[in-house]
Amino acid sequence: MLPHATIADIPPDVRAQIMARLEELARVERVRIILAVESGSRAWGFASADSDFDVRFLYVRRLEDYAALRVPRDVIERPIEGELDLNGWDLRKALSLGLRWNPALVEWLTSPIVYAETGWEAAALRRLFAVPQNAQALIRHYFGLAHRQYGRHIDGRDEVNLKKYFYVVRPAAALLWLEQRPDETPPMSLPALLDGVSLPDDVAHAIVDLR
Repeated sequence: MLPHATIADIPPDVRAQIMARLEELARVERVRIILAVESGSRAWGFASADSDFDVRFLYVRRLEDYAALRVPRDVIERPIEGELDLNGWDLRKALSLGLRWNPALVEWLTSPIVYAETGWEAAALRRLFAVPQNAQALIRHYFGLAHRQYGRHIDGRDEVNLKKYFYVVRPAAALLWLEQRPDETPPMSLPALLDGVSLPDDVAHAIVDLR
């Protein structure tokens, strides 16, 4: 069985660094961060020693910023510094993407590693969007993701980094989830996906052996 990712997997010094970066960003940009999560392989459950910390966040600006003639960008991005990769979306952008069903937003809302959550907005977004909505859209998303990752990292290669197999296994497990549990949105974490589907014993053991 693969271990489930939790906030305890993030070293305390890294957590402190992330929070300091987020607090500085909020002050400089004059925003309130309503949710900050881990979104990459650390949250997916198969981080390697050299994995970055992919911090994604949602934020709201001041009321006067939304009423201004020139509205600020709805994305905040910061250059990667060391192992930290930070970027986020304005709440208005998140709502717009959610209405069109955006898989990335759903994964942010359901990440098992939450650095910060303030206010009521993130919980409201989960009630709206982190629920089954469009099974066909989910199927297209995860099939396309598996196909792209296979072509990018595995197909035709004599040697493959073991971690790259997980980039294909995760969307494949999500597709299996949708087949076996069509009324439930697949979790973003690979261990949670594998816990929730039925697999032949040899396949389950082979996936665990990739660790």
